[in-house]
Amino acid sequence: MNIVLYNYRTELRKNLKDTFIPLASFANDPSWSEGSIVLEVVLGKTPFKRTAHIEFLVVKANSQYNVILGRSAMMTFGAVTLPVHGMMKFSTPAGIATLYAERRRPIECVQINRTAVNPIFHEDGSISPNPEFLDQKIIIGNTIIKVTREKLYKILATNLDVFAWKDSDMTGVLRHIAEHKLGVNPNIQPVCQKKRGMAPDRSKFLRDEVKKLVKAGILREVKYQTWVANPVMVRKLDNSWRMCVDFIDINKACPKDNYPLPEID
Repeated sequence: MNIVLYNYRTELRKNLKDTFIPLASFANDPSWSEGSIVLEVVLGKTPFKRTAHIEFLVVKANSQYNVILGRSAMMTFGAVTLPVHGMMKFSTPAGIATLYAERRRPIECVQINRTAVNPIFHEDGSISPNPEFLDQKIIIGNTIIKVTREKLYKILATNLDVFAWKDSDMTGVLRHIAEHKLGVNPNIQPVCQKKRGMAPDRSKFLRDEVKKLVKAGILREVKYQTWVANPVMVRKLDNSWRMCVDFIDINKACPKDNYPLPEID
């Protein structure tokens, strides 16, 4: 039996067919599916891939999986699974294809196996939670009692993986977890700002910053631009530069929120 698990996706409902097949959990508790649906399933990559239309039962449930392929799907693809090796083989017109399972550690195990790292304390009262990035400092207010501050230090030291310490740490978030889109009014003509000149020191910092973001996968080169916005360099308190972008034109083209936040914090 093939199953589609979903929590909040409602776009499936309009194509569902009524079904009266009950499902039983490991505790023999019966549950009813939302219906059945036929979806196109593609396994493998070109040229070692196969496509088939598989019928699924749609079940509303919280799960880390989106789809469960049952025996009928395995028979359709002629697939053979090897659970011990975390792989599956099936035949294609180009030959035998092999799929490998993702080697991800469970979140619970990662949390249990976390080891604390001793933060670096500076003379100005700030600390560097990650010894590998001493320039990234934080300050915990002196009004907080010593016991609470020590607990905060421990939390930071044992959860370094939560924070982005370099540019490449900010990428890799799956789109079904978080995705942002600009709600640009399609009736507005795209605006290309005229290029603004910059002083040599600003221009050099800008080039280095762009190269760093491109290397980290945050920015990518576009051959044919529609919207073009100029970068703006802002001086920080430590006399270094921060690269910003002048999005005034695209902001005008985006509809405003009906219930804006009083403060962004």
